[in-house]
Amino acid sequence: MKKGIKVLIGFVLAIALAGSGFWLVHRFIESKEQQANFRELAESVLIEQDVSSPAPEGTPTKPSSEETMSPAQATPAPRPAPEVLHDLGALKEKNPDCTGWIRVPGTDIDYPFMWTPEDPERYLRRDFYGNYSDYGVPFLDYRCDLASDNLILYGHNMFDGTMFTDLLWYREREYMEDHRQIILETPEGAREYRVIAVCQANSVESKLYRHINFTDAAGRADFLDAVREDSVFFAGADDRAERFITLSTCDVSRRNGRVAVVGELVQ
Repeated sequence: MKKGIKVLIGFVLAIALAGSGFWLVHRFIESKEQQANFRELAESVLIEQDVSSPAPEGTPTKPSSEETMSPAQATPAPRPAPEVLHDLGALKEKNPDCTGWIRVPGTDIDYPFMWTPEDPERYLRRDFYGNYSDYGVPFLDYRCDLASDNLILYGHNMFDGTMFTDLLWYREREYMEDHRQIILETPEGAREYRVIAVCQANSVESKLYRHINFTDAAGRADFLDAVREDSVFFAGADDRAERFITLSTCDVSRRNGRVAVVGELVQ
């Protein structure tokens, strides 16, 4: 009898092990496929950058007006505007649900994002072309549009480090300090945001996700209070900042857990 039980247990464990192995292989294959698909998509709509040819070696150059000024007269050069790297018109031809591109320099966050207000979570489990995918595509909160005061974008936390997984690293202060730039490419041009806070929130209870548009200064203050309440780090917002972005992903270590990185629009 005991021998029969041991055989049965061994059989069940063998099946479980085989199932786990199949699942891991499946996940590995899907990971490679999704990464390849996003890479191919990005390359197909990448805008060729106009790089001016350098002057031949030894060619004298005329000093700029700033170089001829005294230190007291010189004024700081204006901050260069971020570039649009992807042909958003071509993306929209491939899928009209695509609204723009989100990238965070120095991280693996570099993806198109979708917006389907009539079907809010359409791309939670679909790829860019509408096929089933555990990876989904980052998407904009249905309550937002590109003119909203606080843009909320959602993306998965994946086992292979893709999608919005890098947001989890922002809970380390040094990482946050080294990756404070967020670039949002839209049909109107590229916007630059600067990270001001990292939050650990509860998707059900947190007030962080309740603020989309601010009707007045009090509404803006309420939003920043909600950010501060859930913040791991909060650097404070510029008094002139009126528009923000919130990137959100799951934190599986807590029930309804979320990690959110909040940035303010750079003036």
